[in-house]
Amino acid sequence: MNATAEATCVYGAKIIQRYLAAMAAEVEGVRVAADIEYVHRMRVATRRMRTALALFSGCFPKQDYKKIQKDVRKVTRALGEARDLDVQLEVIEVALAEFADPVFQPGIKRLKLRLTQRRAEVQQHVDAAMDRMLAEQLIERLENWVKPLLEQSKTVYLYTPALYQLAFQGIQVRIEELLSHVPYISDPQNVLELHAMRISAKRLRYAMETFEELYGGQLKPYITTARKLQDQLGAIHDLDVWIAFIPQFIEEEKARIVDYFGNPRPLRRLLPGLEAFRQSRITLREAEYADFLKEWAKIEDAQTWDKLLKLINTPMDLEAAVQARKAEEKPQDNSLEG
Repeated sequence: MNATAEATCVYGAKIIQRYLAAMAAEVEGVRVAADIEYVHRMRVATRRMRTALALFSGCFPKQDYKKIQKDVRKVTRALGEARDLDVQLEVIEVALAEFADPVFQPGIKRLKLRLTQRRAEVQQHVDAAMDRMLAEQLIERLENWVKPLLEQSKTVYLYTPALYQLAFQGIQVRIEELLSHVPYISDPQNVLELHAMRISAKRLRYAMETFEELYGGQLKPYITTARKLQDQLGAIHDLDVWIAFIPQFIEEEKARIVDYFGNPRPLRRLLPGLEAFRQSRITLREAEYADFLKEWAKIEDAQTWDKLLKLINTPMDLEAAVQARKAEEKPQDNSLEG
């Protein structure tokens, strides 16, 4: 590994070590499941880790990289349903207060019951994922990789042109990915595209956070913009999930009732609450989508992403200018060879 590549990998090791510490800190809390934030923080840490691993993949032996990335992805996915259910149960608690009329309560309470039961089932998968992660020594394997590189961090100059080039490429690719969804956002029914755009905004944000210290705080407003965009699109996605889920839930509950009572009549007392809750999600979705379009218009009017690209390209422009000046100042050899 040459000095330039070594500096890039030492920087990558520092970032990966940060996310390793975040993952290790949440393991026990995820197991106990006393606070939903443990699962949330672990999931975020694994997602950030995956971004960092992808950005610094050249620092790993190819097979090691593929295996570690796969193992981290398994943890993220194993926590996905648990996190979704935790968020949904929070929403249901608010709905129980919002739909206080006795006619609505049976349906909302039944929804809470089923989601609570499912969350208890999912915890077994979460525990299994933590057991597998510890058994496979995922954290230890990554620590063994970063340790020798971190030992060099005090003697290696990190902020090389190659590192800035990597930052530019990593952020530029994710801006392009985000913008690829723009032709579809004018149609509120493009549910999958809006969801994909949320993921792209998150990837862009994580990439910027990875390289934030290279730019002396200048990326902060762009990170804030990406996070707001991610939150808005996330709210729209959560509402889309509810809107699609409630009819499915009604059919599943109907089947349970028929199986138990022999007829669907008891379902009637659940329908007012479930239907009112779904309609409230539709109304909220319309408002969230309108707010998102306004925010996106502001981003475009401000030429936000063009300004970001110019910012992250500046260090490379300066480096090119320095190299050009050195070339100009280099003494010319005007001798003729005979």
